[in-house]
Amino acid sequence: MTFSSHNPPLVLVADDDRVIRVCLRQAMEQDGYQVIEAVDGEDCLAMFSKMQPDVVLIDAVMPHMDGFTCCQQIQKMEQHLEGNGTPLLMITGLHDEESVEHAFASGAIDFVTKPIHWAVLRQRVKHLLTQVKLYEQLQSANQELKRLATSDGLTHVANRRRFDEYLEQEWSRMQRDRLSLSLVLCDIDFFKVYNDTYGHQEGDECLKKVAKVLERGAKRSIDLAARYGGEEFAIILPNTGLERLGWRRIFKTH
Repeated sequence: MTFSSHNPPLVLVADDDRVIRVCLRQAMEQDGYQVIEAVDGEDCLAMFSKMQPDVVLIDAVMPHMDGFTCCQQIQKMEQHLEGNGTPLLMITGLHDEESVEHAFASGAIDFVTKPIHWAVLRQRVKHLLTQVKLYEQLQSANQELKRLATSDGLTHVANRRRFDEYLEQEWSRMQRDRLSLSLVLCDIDFFKVYNDTYGHQEGDECLKKVAKVLERGAKRSIDLAARYGGEEFAIILPNTGLERLGWRRIFKTH
């Protein structure tokens, strides 16, 4: 689930009591959220899988499948959906300590008790959605930092650090799976003469063009084109033997 996938955020309400569902819908829509409804735990799982909401409000006591079991099943589903941990807020008439602990143990990260204090519920939903957004912004920033740390600043292909990491990773994997790995190493002939003749700016443009050609040649998602250093480049081709190595075509077509 991605916070930005629903605008405005999508709230899934799961409760077997129609009156409660209507009240929850009105409260959520009052704050500008989209709302979908489920009448029990099984219906909640089906709606969650189909719509991937941004937050789930789920009743603890429902027929067929209670809210505790439903929360547990949602967490298992998210492992397959590659979700980020959709906030589950449990709405319960059970006030005992054991039920509260059960709710958190089942995967709920917050709860409100019945009768519902509507102002409290709305603030908690707002807080949960804000947390999700901040978490995803942090993830995005971390991904960008990782990209910058492993990308060559000039040519934007992988840098030497990423090359070394990926080669070690794929070498180990190919050994384990008894598969071939091909490595193409190349450099630009007479690059110093080119730089001295046309200037460093033109030299940089030359490096960028070469990098683009090599990157286009690394056609599969598992192939990696990298700047090895200076005017030297490399392509790592996992699961590729001599009989499948068609790298010469990369250069013949450009």
